[in-house]
Amino acid sequence: MSQTETLVLEQQETQTQTLTLKFNDSASTSNPDQTPTADPKTPNLGDSTSSSEPRPEQTTTANVAVPIPDVGPQLRAVVEEFILKIGSDDEEVRTAARNDLRDFIEREDIAIATLLVMAKYAYEVKNTDLSDVFCQRVADLIKDKKVVEVREIFGIVNDFTPEEEEAVRDEHPWAYED
Repeated sequence: MSQTETLVLEQQETQTQTLTLKFNDSASTSNPDQTPTADPKTPNLGDSTSSSEPRPEQTTTANVAVPIPDVGPQLRAVVEEFILKIGSDDEEVRTAARNDLRDFIEREDIAIATLLVMAKYAYEVKNTDLSDVFCQRVADLIKDKKVVEVREIFGIVNDFTPEEEEAVRDEHPWAYED
């Protein structure tokens, strides 16, 4: 049985490449010290040097930090505080962090574009707590809106022909009720 770990190699040009390494669980004579071996499906990531050490312009890391998008200093500070508190073992601290973030984004009337950027960020860093807060706020903003209003909020251009629009109205009349 083997274990697979994906490492990310970052180069100075800020290009990112992925290298999949396999670790053997059982001792083998060809690899007795459990040194990882490159997956043969992985493309050649470097030049033909024989050194197994990363080149100076590369860093190897298992966790890649994704910076918080530029969403303004206040929201950034609140999100950073939320991320710190949500990792707490105390449920009261985590609940207070969720409530503080919710209150802030409602009180400050954060633009939907910013909410969507932060929801995408939360997805990228796999932070479900952060994602839940931002996605719920977006859902609250479009709740009980008419199709035309939702199109306006998201900047969606109606590219239906009149016939297609009528077919959609007939198929989903509840969405067009006044």
